[in-house]
Amino acid sequence: MDGTEIFLVEGDSAGGSAKQARNRRSQAILPLRGKILNVASATLDKMGQNKELSDLMLALGVQPGAKFKEEDLRYERVVIMTDADVDGAHIASLLITFFYRIMPGLIRAGRLFLALPPSIGSAMAAR
Repeated sequence: MDGTEIFLVEGDSAGGSAKQARNRRSQAILPLRGKILNVASATLDKMGQNKELSDLMLALGVQPGAKFKEEDLRYERVVIMTDADVDGAHIASLLITFFYRIMPGLIRAGRLFLALPPSIGSAMAAR
């Protein structure tokens, strides 16, 4: 598990590009189809019925909420990688909210990362 990463990417097209650039031994790509359920106001039952969220937890190898165990994680780092547009920012915030609400242990352990697209990273560095 040391050095392993899973990249949560926005859509199949980004997933295809990311797959070409990855190291197959240590990096996995999970393409997300559109915006995930807004878990800030959803019930646990509704979250459990959401295919995208179920697929995400299955890929990570963990259970939600109190059943979450850091040692069950299949990857050392979880990296959110979305487009540098409004939709990408919204998807990233929905994912961060999901991890905050359902798997806060992942955040506390310092294992959740947000990849900044070049245009955003450059603008922030210029400040």
